[in-house]
Amino acid sequence: MNRPHVGFYVHYHGLGHKHRAEAIMRHLDCDCTIITSRRGDAAWSGRHLIDVMDLPCDIDDVPDHGYRHRQDVPALHYAPLWTVNITERVAAYTGWLHDAKPDLMVVDVSAEISMLTRLASIPQIVVRQHGRRDDDAHHNAYAAAISLLAPFPESWEDDITPAWVREKTIYLNGFRRKSDTASQTQPQNDCPTVVVMFGRGGHADVHAPLRSAANECPDFQWLVIGLDDDGNHPASPANLRFLGWHESPQDIYRHADVVVTAAGHNSVMEIGSYRRPMIAVAQDRPFDEQIRKARVLDREGLAVGLSRWPEPGSWPKLLDRARDLDTSQWESVFQDDGAQQAARYLTSTAQWAAKQKRSQTETSPCPSA
Repeated sequence: MNRPHVGFYVHYHGLGHKHRAEAIMRHLDCDCTIITSRRGDAAWSGRHLIDVMDLPCDIDDVPDHGYRHRQDVPALHYAPLWTVNITERVAAYTGWLHDAKPDLMVVDVSAEISMLTRLASIPQIVVRQHGRRDDDAHHNAYAAAISLLAPFPESWEDDITPAWVREKTIYLNGFRRKSDTASQTQPQNDCPTVVVMFGRGGHADVHAPLRSAANECPDFQWLVIGLDDDGNHPASPANLRFLGWHESPQDIYRHADVVVTAAGHNSVMEIGSYRRPMIAVAQDRPFDEQIRKARVLDREGLAVGLSRWPEPGSWPKLLDRARDLDTSQWESVFQDDGAQQAARYLTSTAQWAAKQKRSQTETSPCPSA
């Protein structure tokens, strides 16, 4: 029997969506095609990956007069007028759906791609994210899907999520994008260590606040990953070091006494998988995504969740709070491999969808988790 064909639409912002898709594809028993934008030189890997399609990017070359109409339609998040790139993007995507006729699409994430997929009569699963997703566009995308995939356990559900969305959601345990091959040897430090981690998803200039934090807590060594020194302050505290970008940041933070990170999903999961005391600081994202996630993490006792960068003078108490966290609570988050769970569900759903496509008389229900 031929393997079913699953397409993954992967959003181009940051690297989190890419890492999530690759983690799932390592276990997926389906042929896979990646559809994304701004591919650049990024290499993709997957167990049965057959192609990577680079769509024109919807935010490139948008005329000012067209951009002013980007939110005219409540059912869509982003639909500027008079933009050739978007016209070509829609044609390329729907043309691929017509030619490839995938058995199933996984949309992570785009309300517009979700609507195009449903209009093209292709079944889809939409990936959920935290945040205030009560607008028409999100609800329409959720309604257009045969099910929703939450890359977090049900215990992390937000209080504001409607019942019908919860009922449609397949919840997953935590998963990491790659296996752990780093040394288990714990370094010997003369003082406790705070590791501050920044990803590629964008962040404000925090050099001065970091210097202030290191001055407030001179008994800690502060290591900053993902950010270079700006070079404008030769008198930086001796206990503060900017390490720049690291491809394997876990080699540095795995033994930290406290890790400070943005409240992005993948960084939180990666740090939690090492059971490190964590301070999750929400960055400005659409739909309050990181603010809502930080609140959930704080509510569950998994991290000190903050809605904004701490005020000067607050770091000593925050570090004490973080070090008092019971990091064993992460055991329940990782009791199963979420990437394998997702792959099993997607494989069974793709097989069901392929069977439906072959025989229009079939009435078997969509498989559950």
